[in-house]
Amino acid sequence: MTESRLISLPRIGRPGGLRLLLEADSSGGGGGSGGPAKPDRMYVRTQGFGDSDEEMRFLQRCGVKHKAGRFPFHEGKGWDLDELNQIRERHESFGMTLDMSALPIYEQFPSIIYHGKSPDRDRDIDLVCEMIRTASRAGIDSLRYNTCVLNIDRTEVEEGRGGYRHTAFRLDKFPKEKQDELTDAGRVTQEMRWERAEYLLERMIPVAEECKVRMGNSQEDPAVPLNFRGVDKILNEFEGMKRYTETQRSPYHGWNFCVGSVAEGLEDCATEIFPIIEHFGSRGMIHLVHYRNLLGGRYSFREALPDEGDMDFCKVLKTLKDVGYCYGIDPDHVPRTEDDPLGYYQSYAYCFGYINAMIQAVYA
Repeated sequence: MTESRLISLPRIGRPGGLRLLLEADSSGGGGGSGGPAKPDRMYVRTQGFGDSDEEMRFLQRCGVKHKAGRFPFHEGKGWDLDELNQIRERHESFGMTLDMSALPIYEQFPSIIYHGKSPDRDRDIDLVCEMIRTASRAGIDSLRYNTCVLNIDRTEVEEGRGGYRHTAFRLDKFPKEKQDELTDAGRVTQEMRWERAEYLLERMIPVAEECKVRMGNSQEDPAVPLNFRGVDKILNEFEGMKRYTETQRSPYHGWNFCVGSVAEGLEDCATEIFPIIEHFGSRGMIHLVHYRNLLGGRYSFREALPDEGDMDFCKVLKTLKDVGYCYGIDPDHVPRTEDDPLGYYQSYAYCFGYINAMIQAVYA
């Protein structure tokens, strides 16, 4: 019998990466006064690359013209406007529109969600609001963020076509002693989660509305039972997502809608995903989309390329179009392969091409 061990894989925008349990052998300007013109159709975008010449030329070859920015974080200050403008201008020199970034609430401000009521919470929320203002002044009109307590849990890596390595989550393979192991946050109940989320939204969303910056929160990945590692997740199911958006009613408050993360909480994602897209999309609550398919569903799934999962991803894009969504479609959690010298460029190139083709198809 092999011995299990915990390892971490890097994830864009989040320290600590994907938490894997593996067998031993085997993340006042941009809006300005009135904001930028609303695009007339969806477009491919990425959050997965830096801004080196090599990376930017690769994205150009893949037909990617929109990108999420990565901005240096300064303790006590947040973002620096001059730095944001310089980064935006560099992207523009490659013909790239920088229209989104990640607001690092989970990564930099544990007092807000992880610890909740503390002397630091108001101070940190004030800094978050100032970062929204800085993004707006730099021409960034959309920010994604994360209010999770737990990092992303996976139990193994499974092989897909051509040797692609996909992460998977199988609850029955997650040892019971690990499920009962608390994080530094201790026991975090649903009531505590909602108090922290509502406290943040009451202070953050009015600033986002003033600056005309669309704010998209992420779902919690993966769906797990209550009290998993001491935490009650609240944003895996439709009712929790609905309550979250109704807490503050604003056209600038909504979702970083991760199709894969939402599907992870469904029994039959092939059919159940579409009413959820229609509900939030028809109300203008989807501000960006992570385009990730999967095989399986609640408590047991493997991540998949867009064309091989259980969901019809052409229909997903058509549904987004029909509800009026017109912003970025981002590949998410792409698989890696040992045959790719850079690990993930092949799968990104495939996903970019697939998304561009699907966008053309749904608007034809």
